[in-house]
Amino acid sequence: MRPVKVIVEDVNAFLRGWAAYFRFGNSAHVFDQIGSYARMRIGGFLAKKHRRTTKFGWAVVAFAAQDSLGLIALHGTVVAPRPFRDWRGRPNAGGERRR
Repeated sequence: MRPVKVIVEDVNAFLRGWAAYFRFGNSAHVFDQIGSYARMRIGGFLAKKHRRTTKFGWAVVAFAAQDSLGLIALHGTVVAPRPFRDWRGRPNAGGERRR
């Protein structure tokens, strides 16, 4: 079985991707749900690794570890779109329009 640190690093890569893709708009509630699901899955992994109940895994992630075992928090990553400002970034190369 892989170490917890490696699993958390892999999950963090996915969470960063989700945060970058959905950071514009009204997605704070969804980020809370995604973060909660990630903590639940890491807790389940810990419980299975130590052959304990899922309550044990959840308690380790939520209470025993101060930083949720290194999982990144998605709080504060939402950017509200501003009026009269291009929030999607620069246009495509060569002046192409959006497809």
